[in-house]
Amino acid sequence: MSTLDTMASEALDTHFAQLEDRLDRDYANVGRPRLHDLVDHERARFAGARIHAFVPILVERAVRAALAPR
Repeated sequence: MSTLDTMASEALDTHFAQLEDRLDRDYANVGRPRLHDLVDHERARFAGARIHAFVPILVERAVRAALAPR
């Protein structure tokens, strides 16, 4: 039996896996391990958030900004 929190957590995990796939396609030269670390770091910033619906979008923006050429 799964709870709402478990289902939400599993859905978030799926979103983050898809995000890492997109980032890997767009930033193939960076390497999957570094992308995973960046996503994990940004995701941790929102660990205490009460609403998680927008966390994947916020994480993606932050990671893309970190990888943008300067």
